[in-house]
Amino acid sequence: MEKNLIKGRNIALGVSGGIAAYKAVELCRALVDAGAYVTPILTESALQFVGLATFRALGTHEPLTDLWTSGDPIPHTKVGQNSDLIVVAPATANLIGKFAGAIADDALTTTLIASAAPIVLCGAMHTEMWFHPGVIENVQKIRDRGFCVVDPEAGRLAGGDVGFGRLAPTHKIMEAIQTELERRDEEEAGDSQPLKGRRLLISLGGTREAIDPVRFIGNRSSGKQGIAIVTEAALLGAVGVVVSTVDFARVDGFETIRVESALEMHQEILSHLPESDGLIMCAAVADYRVKNPASIKIKKGASAPQIELIENPDILADSSSYIKSNDLKCVTVGFAAETNDALLNGKKKLSKKGIDLIVVNDVTEDGSGFGSDSNAVWILGSEGSSERIDLAKKSKIAKSLLLSLVKILDLKFPLKN
Repeated sequence: MEKNLIKGRNIALGVSGGIAAYKAVELCRALVDAGAYVTPILTESALQFVGLATFRALGTHEPLTDLWTSGDPIPHTKVGQNSDLIVVAPATANLIGKFAGAIADDALTTTLIASAAPIVLCGAMHTEMWFHPGVIENVQKIRDRGFCVVDPEAGRLAGGDVGFGRLAPTHKIMEAIQTELERRDEEEAGDSQPLKGRRLLISLGGTREAIDPVRFIGNRSSGKQGIAIVTEAALLGAVGVVVSTVDFARVDGFETIRVESALEMHQEILSHLPESDGLIMCAAVADYRVKNPASIKIKKGASAPQIELIENPDILADSSSYIKSNDLKCVTVGFAAETNDALLNGKKKLSKKGIDLIVVNDVTEDGSGFGSDSNAVWILGSEGSSERIDLAKKSKIAKSLLLSLVKILDLKFPLKN
């Protein structure tokens, strides 16, 4: 069970004017139950959806609704300076746009601009609004400044249709709050960017091997663990290159190269190795590809088509050999997704590939594996180290892996002052 970092914290809960404002009531209760001191801040539009009396009853401090009637001449700076974190749920397109543009014209936006605390914005709006180019640009701008934006989820919307736009569930928002508080605590405790000055080469997603222009051989990898690694690596100060088979939001400091097949990934990985301090091969690479993919769609016939497979290059093993033969100062990390004897098979792969670290997981365990937001893993080192991480968010696993990588880098290839 994770340590409760919310207990005893001053948290401002912003509520902007969207239909999801009623869900902020549940979030307010969850924060108070976790031991937080909560100051609700409601916009004028939010009060069209929820009542002030509700937040007076649930919050621990008097709600703030405007800049003129609270009795304090500068309530926004007082709340902004005293808050350990500000969370806005829901964060509408209007609120996101104002924050991105540093517009402060009501109690909530002035508090956001007047605070140096971590800020978590929880998007909620209709699908077309969330995917509007202006909103996409504003969200990226906010993330580039180091703030957290919790994406909405897919589901039934207020208009009766289905799509992206639903406010993330309370437990996910609470997880984001916990993560941001942990990050701020670490920043205040010491070196928060141990990977500053390092370049990482990270692969993620599952490769696709063409059968014909329509069909392919693939796997169940979603790329979520790899995306978590890239995100955490940037927060820890790293820059570099991501070779990916899936689309994801741009991460500051990392160039993304989109590929599809194992051969394409092999080429990109080897070409970028010389400039890298660490290689993290998180991608699920197909072991085989079709020898002669059809140039047109294969039509259904009287019998099943005969498809001949040939072996793909072993990117991790080739990379390890390339690093050693060229005397590169690069630490290598592999992954092993297993269904049986996970630890034993992981140790064998670590030795066979000649790498520094390997992350091993059993994809049959409940709550872990492909497509999930959590995982349970072992992190094994070539020198004999072993760390078990029970079911946890993939961001936490990513951070633990990267800190293990830091130790090896600092030991084998220390940066020159």
